Amino acid sequence: MFSCERVSGEDLLRRAEYYATKDFLRIQRLDCADIPISKHWDTRPFFLPARHQLSLELIENFKVRSDDTWVLSYPKTGTTWTQEMVWQISNNLDFTRGMNYSIHDRFPFFEVGSVAAINSNEESLKFLQNMPSPRFIQSHLPAPLLPKEIWTVKPKIVYVARNAKDTILSFYHFYRNVQDYRGTLKDLVEAFLADSTNYAPFDAHVIDFWNMRNEKNILFLTYEDMKRNLPFVIQKTAKFLEKSLTNEQIDILADHLSFDKMSQNNSVNFKQRIEDIPKCVNPRKDKDFAFMRKGKIGSYREEMSPDMIDTINEWIRRRLVENKADPELLNILL
Repeated sequence: MFSCERVSGEDLLRRAEYYATKDFLRIQRLDCADIPISKHWDTRPFFLPARHQLSLELIENFKVRSDDTWVLSYPKTGTTWTQEMVWQISNNLDFTRGMNYSIHDRFPFFEVGSVAAINSNEESLKFLQNMPSPRFIQSHLPAPLLPKEIWTVKPKIVYVARNAKDTILSFYHFYRNVQDYRGTLKDLVEAFLADSTNYAPFDAHVIDFWNMRNEKNILFLTYEDMKRNLPFVIQKTAKFLEKSLTNEQIDILADHLSFDKMSQNNSVNFKQRIEDIPKCVNPRKDKDFAFMRKGKIGSYREEMSPDMIDTINEWIRRRLVENKADPELLNILL
């Protein structure tokens, strides 16, 4: 059972709207009593397009399999990078097949309430449901809005998080160039801090999975750890996926997953998909925009003012205290 409250406020909606999306809901799960793991979850509602309400029941009843592998995240936190790592580990570094099929085909996106699926929710889920095992599925949905069976069947879940400021900046450039977002960076920051960007609250999204990180079927990773020591993260992920890689294979995969290689890899860089967006639908604002933009830690310093950075930092500190989150999360989210 879910509560769906329509979002109002002209200024807030102006900062939140993007291509074909002007109506939003705050959606809250109400029936948590029969989901034991929900004791780890935040109780705040999540911000999503109003059309997502049409998908709630379909998603709730989606049949999860024990041999599924799910990569979950807040948007723009290293999701595609993590997907490629997980898929390659699980498929014995099959680079040839990986290059022949896009990451979206190998690891489809689970959110049937998207613009593309607005008139075909049942067809979208039917496609996912009929995929042969083992399935690889990616989603940005927060823990309370995922299929109910995910918490009883317990497939392998890899969650990736990233510091808030780099997340916001990457989110902004993606929305600006792919989703026809017309607000400024300041607008996007204000919307983000008001829990009024898709899948927000950001902190609740991350806190829930951090609190579940000790579950045997959940692996919690960070973008920053992947940047600082990718071979170690590959080894850790392989162990979680019950795969064995030699040191040589780890080095080969780390090279494959380097930013330079990923940004040139057409199976993961979404270059063609972005180029195929009609300019009449979304005239890209930045001529040099790429889905994989910089791949740096701390690139927010290049575009955010000191006051903006301080505001976001203070917001994170306050939120973690208010929600009695593990202080260790400060090291991740700041």
